[in-house]
Amino acid sequence: MPNRARPLLGLLLVGALSPALAASGDSAAVLDSLRQAAGGARWNEVAGLQASGTEDSDGLKGPWQFAVDLHSGQYLSRTRNEMFGSAQGIDGQGQWREDITGMVHPLDSDEARTVAATESWLHRFGYLDPRDQARYRRLPDAQEQGRSFQRLDATPVGGRTVTLWIDASTHRLDRAVYATSFLVATERYGDYRNVDGLQLPFRVANSRANLAGNSDGEAVDTVEQYRLWSSVPAAALQRPDGKVRDVTMANGAREATTPMRVEGGIVMVDVSIDGRPPMPFILDTGGHAILTSDAAKQMGYRTQGQGVSGGSGSGTMSTSYTKVHDTALGNAHVRDLTFTVLPYPFGFYERGNDTPIAGILGLEMFERFAITFDYDHHRLRLQPYDQGEAPPAAKGDAITLRFTDDMPLAQAQQDGHTGMFGIDTGNAGYVLTFPQWAERNGIARHYEAGLPIPTGGVGGLFTAHVAHASSFTLGTQTMDNVVAMLTRADAGATGNPSEAGNIGQDILSRFNVHFDYRRQQMVLMPRASTPEWNYGMAGFRAEKNQDRPDRFNVINVMPDSPAQKAGLKQGDAIVAANGKPARALSFGQLRDLSSHLPEGTPLTLTLADGRDITMTMRDVAPR
Repeated sequence: MPNRARPLLGLLLVGALSPALAASGDSAAVLDSLRQAAGGARWNEVAGLQASGTEDSDGLKGPWQFAVDLHSGQYLSRTRNEMFGSAQGIDGQGQWREDITGMVHPLDSDEARTVAATESWLHRFGYLDPRDQARYRRLPDAQEQGRSFQRLDATPVGGRTVTLWIDASTHRLDRAVYATSFLVATERYGDYRNVDGLQLPFRVANSRANLAGNSDGEAVDTVEQYRLWSSVPAAALQRPDGKVRDVTMANGAREATTPMRVEGGIVMVDVSIDGRPPMPFILDTGGHAILTSDAAKQMGYRTQGQGVSGGSGSGTMSTSYTKVHDTALGNAHVRDLTFTVLPYPFGFYERGNDTPIAGILGLEMFERFAITFDYDHHRLRLQPYDQGEAPPAAKGDAITLRFTDDMPLAQAQQDGHTGMFGIDTGNAGYVLTFPQWAERNGIARHYEAGLPIPTGGVGGLFTAHVAHASSFTLGTQTMDNVVAMLTRADAGATGNPSEAGNIGQDILSRFNVHFDYRRQQMVLMPRASTPEWNYGMAGFRAEKNQDRPDRFNVINVMPDSPAQKAGLKQGDAIVAANGKPARALSFGQLRDLSSHLPEGTPLTLTLADGRDITMTMRDVAPR
């Protein structure tokens, strides 16, 4: 999902050049011109600043405020519009984010700390401080739309390299470009004006794009007023307390339980929206509160805004927002949640004869409750925070969680190599292995030789490769029957160069799992009996269209798969599977019939042309 806290870049002290500057003579000359154009020694009298104005993002507009300590780089950026508020900052404890539903979580992974060092340096305009120890490298000048730019690569201490584009005629910073996780951030500055001897930008535009070049839109901060501080008020940089104030437990309950089911590898729970009969939602540690466009329309919700979101795959999807006054899981009620509305395709949410999937719940639930996935009893348990005594610590194999963005990360080992993996209850497939990490650790060739398989999500389909891992360890639990999928570098969030991969239901459902974000822990607890894992599959992918819900259209048949050998072809239409009409089957139910089965399991498909074809499941990746 896009970072809603898109801060203005701050400023730091400026003075004469120092011999300690880690820049060549050519870079030093560019920096000196940049400093003088920004106000020169006038900055020695300024300890911090505050900017206020408006932010225009995702088709929504509202008040925005930014404050920065120019010595430490600690900052706070806050915005609010008619649908939600959000904030982000750095204080003495580190970087944090307040999401659009009002809860706070840290950004404390190694990747987050590296990016925070660069963002802090930018916020305090570290390149204007001659005593700063950043390393510089002069790049070739650039021409763009009739303008000339001098360019420098700057690497702050402990940070990520950022490219500075400096207008050659005004010697003012035009933009800063740097990598953050799987996105490339661009901060653009314009409309510079004199403020008490300082040159400050009154327009700052922020955007993020994935490695395929697809942007998540642009947020524009327009400054109406600057305030300069000789000392920074402590309250100006204080993070929100993050206490849960919008949860009510019916009948005074201390916890809530609600049925949980797994269909096609997807964990679903029943959720009541504003008192309506319960509807199935996916519970996804990698997601946020989302309604499908179809569900929002059927319930009569008015949406506002128009943004863009990415995810698995390189593409993006349009977004809007709505407000739900009561979101209930059993006895647990959450007031006034902002939901993102996404136009998911028919095949995502339809469930044959069963109630369609209405949406997703994610971060906002895990920030408000300690949540236990009890796979043994098909039950979800929710224990609220800040309602008397804190939920007790769960007993089991406790694993530390970290955050780069909104998905929790945990350390794991694949094939003997350690990395940080996303913990994604919304991942219904295999363990994902990201190609950059696999290449660095010398295991990419093994998976590249595996079976090509189509996969994807919000960002569209792409081809990945699957093969058996020699071993996989999470916490103290080592598993030798794991299939991993090697993704692509341009696969959006599922090709993240800063992480090793993504762990989903294939691993998690082997345990009962407890999430406690307050303790930043995931606890693995043994199941009553160890589930048997099989990787027999048919080797095809099919989806439904809304205009013909009585059939699955085959969009891919894997080479040399059981499906291909049985005569199934791309373009065929499946009207029944093992005698059950396609109209009554969901995508997840068809997946249950055609994958993760014991080798030798038969599947008979009835096609629209009258043929019946039978295939026998075969291991997805023979050892």
